Amino acid sequence: MIDNIRRTLLELYDPLPLSDRLFVRIRLLLSNLYQLEHYVPKEGIILDIGCGHGVLSNLLAITSPQRQVLGIDIDAKKIAVAQRTIGNRRNIQFEVGDATFLPSRSYHAVTIADVMYLIPPDTQRAILTSIASALEPNGVLVWKTHSHQPHWKYAITYAQEWLMTKLGPTQGAGIFFMDTQESIQSLRNAGLDPIVVPMPSPRPYSDILFVGSKS
Repeated sequence: MIDNIRRTLLELYDPLPLSDRLFVRIRLLLSNLYQLEHYVPKEGIILDIGCGHGVLSNLLAITSPQRQVLGIDIDAKKIAVAQRTIGNRRNIQFEVGDATFLPSRSYHAVTIADVMYLIPPDTQRAILTSIASALEPNGVLVWKTHSHQPHWKYAITYAQEWLMTKLGPTQGAGIFFMDTQESIQSLRNAGLDPIVVPMPSPRPYSDILFVGSKS
Protein backbone atom coordinates (compact mmCIF):
# COMPACT_ATOMS: atom_id res chain seq x y z
CA MET A 1 0.00 0.00 0.00
CA ILE A 2 2.67 2.51 1.04
CA ASP A 3 4.79 1.51 -1.97
CA ASN A 4 1.90 2.37 -4.31
CA ILE A 5 1.29 5.69 -2.56
CA ARG A 6 4.98 6.52 -2.70
CA ARG A 7 5.14 5.69 -6.40
CA THR A 8 2.12 7.87 -7.17
CA LEU A 9 3.54 10.70 -5.08
CA LEU A 10 6.96 10.60 -6.73
CA GLU A 11 5.41 10.56 -10.20
CA LEU A 12 4.02 14.04 -9.52
CA TYR A 13 7.60 15.32 -9.39
CA ASP A 14 8.88 13.46 -12.46
CA PRO A 15 8.75 16.54 -14.76
CA LEU A 16 10.82 18.60 -12.31
CA PRO A 17 14.62 19.08 -12.33
CA LEU A 18 16.80 16.36 -10.85
CA SER A 19 17.67 18.44 -7.78
CA ASP A 20 13.99 18.76 -6.82
CA ARG A 21 13.32 15.07 -7.43
CA LEU A 22 16.25 14.11 -5.23
CA PHE A 23 15.12 16.47 -2.48
CA VAL A 24 11.64 14.89 -2.44
CA ARG A 25 13.05 11.37 -2.29
CA ILE A 26 15.34 12.31 0.59
CA ARG A 27 12.43 13.99 2.39
CA LEU A 28 10.36 10.82 2.17
CA LEU A 29 13.29 8.68 3.25
CA LEU A 30 14.21 10.74 6.31
CA SER A 31 10.75 11.66 7.59
CA ASN A 32 7.84 9.27 8.14
CA LEU A 33 5.10 11.45 6.69
CA TYR A 34 2.87 8.44 6.08
CA GLN A 35 2.16 8.16 9.81
CA LEU A 36 0.82 11.73 9.88
CA GLU A 37 -1.73 10.93 7.20
CA HIS A 38 -3.56 8.48 9.49
CA TYR A 39 -4.48 11.29 11.90
CA VAL A 40 -5.84 13.69 9.28
CA PRO A 41 -9.61 13.53 8.52
CA LYS A 42 -10.37 11.82 5.23
CA GLU A 43 -12.49 14.75 4.08
CA GLY A 44 -12.70 18.46 4.69
CA ILE A 45 -10.45 21.50 4.26
CA ILE A 46 -6.86 20.83 5.29
CA LEU A 47 -4.11 23.43 5.78
CA ASP A 48 -0.49 22.29 5.54
CA ILE A 49 1.78 24.95 7.07
CA GLY A 50 5.37 25.16 5.84
CA CYS A 51 4.63 22.82 2.95
CA GLY A 52 7.92 23.42 1.13
CA HIS A 53 7.95 21.41 -2.09
CA GLY A 54 4.47 20.11 -1.24
CA VAL A 55 5.33 16.53 -0.31
CA LEU A 56 2.98 16.18 2.68
CA SER A 57 0.27 18.27 0.99
CA ASN A 58 0.38 16.01 -2.06
CA LEU A 59 0.40 12.90 0.12
CA LEU A 60 -2.78 14.07 1.84
CA ALA A 61 -4.45 14.95 -1.46
CA ILE A 62 -3.70 11.68 -3.27
CA THR A 63 -4.68 9.42 -0.35
CA SER A 64 -8.15 10.97 -0.12
CA PRO A 65 -9.79 12.93 -2.97
CA GLN A 66 -12.37 14.18 -0.45
CA ARG A 67 -9.70 16.35 1.18
CA GLN A 68 -9.32 19.92 -0.05
CA VAL A 69 -5.68 20.66 0.71
CA LEU A 70 -4.01 24.06 0.87
CA GLY A 71 -0.23 24.14 1.30
CA ILE A 72 1.48 27.38 2.33
CA ASP A 73 5.15 28.31 2.66
CA ILE A 74 7.13 31.54 2.92
CA ASP A 75 9.56 30.39 0.22
CA ALA A 76 8.16 31.44 -3.16
CA LYS A 77 10.63 29.22 -5.03
CA LYS A 78 9.45 26.12 -3.19
CA ILE A 79 5.82 27.07 -3.80
CA ALA A 80 6.56 27.43 -7.51
CA VAL A 81 7.94 23.88 -7.49
CA ALA A 82 4.90 22.58 -5.60
CA GLN A 83 2.49 24.28 -8.01
CA ARG A 84 4.04 22.39 -10.92
CA THR A 85 2.85 19.11 -9.34
CA ILE A 86 -0.85 20.04 -9.32
CA GLY A 87 -1.70 19.12 -12.91
CA ASN A 88 -5.45 18.72 -13.40
CA ARG A 89 -6.21 17.89 -9.77
CA ARG A 90 -8.86 20.04 -8.12
CA ASN A 91 -8.35 19.09 -4.46
CA ILE A 92 -5.01 20.78 -3.87
CA GLN A 93 -3.50 24.24 -4.18
CA PHE A 94 -0.36 26.01 -3.01
CA GLU A 95 0.16 29.62 -1.96
CA VAL A 96 2.98 31.73 -0.59
CA GLY A 97 2.01 32.29 3.04
CA ASP A 98 3.35 32.91 6.53
CA ALA A 99 2.50 30.72 9.53
CA THR A 100 2.02 33.86 11.59
CA PHE A 101 -0.72 35.11 9.23
CA LEU A 102 -2.98 32.19 8.41
CA PRO A 103 -5.41 32.44 5.49
CA SER A 104 -8.74 33.68 6.84
CA ARG A 105 -10.92 30.61 6.65
CA SER A 106 -11.70 27.63 8.89
CA TYR A 107 -10.16 24.17 8.62
CA HIS A 108 -11.03 20.63 9.56
CA ALA A 109 -7.35 19.91 10.13
CA VAL A 110 -3.99 21.67 10.11
CA THR A 111 -0.68 19.88 9.61
CA ILE A 112 2.83 21.08 10.42
CA ALA A 113 5.83 18.84 9.80
CA ASP A 114 9.42 19.72 10.73
CA VAL A 115 8.88 23.47 10.57
CA MET A 116 8.04 24.94 13.98
CA TYR A 117 11.55 24.45 15.37
CA LEU A 118 12.72 27.26 13.05
CA ILE A 119 10.49 29.75 14.91
CA PRO A 120 11.15 31.22 18.39
CA PRO A 121 9.04 29.58 21.15
CA ASP A 122 6.86 32.64 21.86
CA THR A 123 5.94 32.82 18.18
CA GLN A 124 5.35 29.06 18.10
CA ARG A 125 2.84 29.46 20.92
CA ALA A 126 1.12 32.34 19.11
CA ILE A 127 0.86 30.20 15.97
CA LEU A 128 -0.70 27.34 17.94
CA THR A 129 -3.29 29.76 19.31
CA SER A 130 -4.06 31.03 15.79
CA ILE A 131 -4.42 27.45 14.55
CA ALA A 132 -6.82 26.58 17.37
CA SER A 133 -8.94 29.61 16.45
CA ALA A 134 -8.96 28.59 12.79
CA LEU A 135 -9.99 24.99 13.41
CA GLU A 136 -13.59 23.88 13.09
CA PRO A 137 -15.16 22.28 16.19
CA ASN A 138 -13.70 18.76 16.46
CA GLY A 139 -10.90 19.82 14.14
CA VAL A 140 -7.35 18.57 14.71
CA LEU A 141 -3.80 19.83 14.56
CA VAL A 142 -1.28 17.19 13.48
CA TRP A 143 2.16 18.48 14.44
CA LYS A 144 5.37 16.57 13.74
CA THR A 145 8.47 17.80 15.52
CA HIS A 146 11.35 16.38 17.56
CA SER A 147 11.72 15.29 21.16
CA HIS A 148 14.76 15.88 23.35
CA GLN A 149 14.79 12.12 24.01
CA PRO A 150 16.71 9.97 23.48
CA HIS A 151 19.64 12.34 23.84
CA TRP A 152 21.79 10.76 21.13
CA LYS A 153 19.05 11.00 18.53
CA TYR A 154 18.28 14.56 19.53
CA ALA A 155 21.96 15.46 19.18
CA ILE A 156 22.02 14.07 15.63
CA THR A 157 18.75 15.81 14.78
CA TYR A 158 19.99 19.14 16.11
CA ALA A 159 23.31 18.86 14.29
CA GLN A 160 21.66 18.06 10.98
CA GLU A 161 19.16 20.90 11.26
CA TRP A 162 21.93 23.31 12.24
CA LEU A 163 23.79 22.38 9.08
CA MET A 164 20.62 22.72 6.99
CA THR A 165 20.02 26.24 8.28
CA LYS A 166 23.65 27.30 7.88
CA LEU A 167 24.59 25.58 4.63
CA GLY A 168 21.42 24.16 3.11
CA PRO A 169 18.04 25.30 1.82
CA THR A 170 16.28 25.66 5.19
CA GLN A 171 15.30 29.18 6.24
CA GLY A 172 14.67 30.15 9.85
CA ALA A 173 15.48 32.45 12.74
CA GLY A 174 17.47 29.70 14.50
CA ILE A 175 16.76 26.31 16.07
CA PHE A 176 14.16 26.24 18.83
CA PHE A 177 13.04 22.71 19.69
CA MET A 178 10.60 22.78 22.61
CA ASP A 179 10.72 19.72 24.85
CA THR A 180 7.74 17.37 25.06
CA GLN A 181 6.17 18.81 28.21
CA GLU A 182 6.58 22.36 26.93
CA SER A 183 4.88 21.40 23.66
CA ILE A 184 2.01 19.69 25.47
CA GLN A 185 1.45 22.70 27.71
CA SER A 186 1.58 25.05 24.73
CA LEU A 187 -1.12 23.02 22.99
CA ARG A 188 -3.29 23.09 26.10
CA ASN A 189 -2.81 26.83 26.50
CA ALA A 190 -3.89 27.27 22.90
CA GLY A 191 -7.15 25.47 23.65
CA LEU A 192 -6.35 22.07 22.18
CA ASP A 193 -6.51 18.67 23.86
CA PRO A 194 -3.17 17.01 23.03
CA ILE A 195 -2.09 13.41 22.74
CA VAL A 196 1.48 12.29 22.12
CA VAL A 197 2.09 9.75 19.38
CA PRO A 198 5.50 8.02 19.46
CA MET A 199 7.26 7.64 16.13
CA PRO A 200 9.66 4.73 16.65
CA SER A 201 12.07 4.36 13.78
CA PRO A 202 15.52 2.99 12.94
CA ARG A 203 16.31 6.48 11.62
CA PRO A 204 18.67 8.46 13.88
CA TYR A 205 16.09 11.20 14.51
CA SER A 206 14.05 12.03 17.60
CA ASP A 207 10.71 12.29 15.77
CA ILE A 208 7.56 12.84 17.81
CA LEU A 209 3.97 13.58 16.82
CA PHE A 210 1.42 15.70 18.67
CA VAL A 211 -2.27 15.54 17.80
CA GLY A 212 -4.27 18.39 19.28
CA SER A 213 -8.06 18.21 19.12
CA LYS A 214 -10.44 21.15 19.38
CA SER A 215 -13.61 20.63 21.40
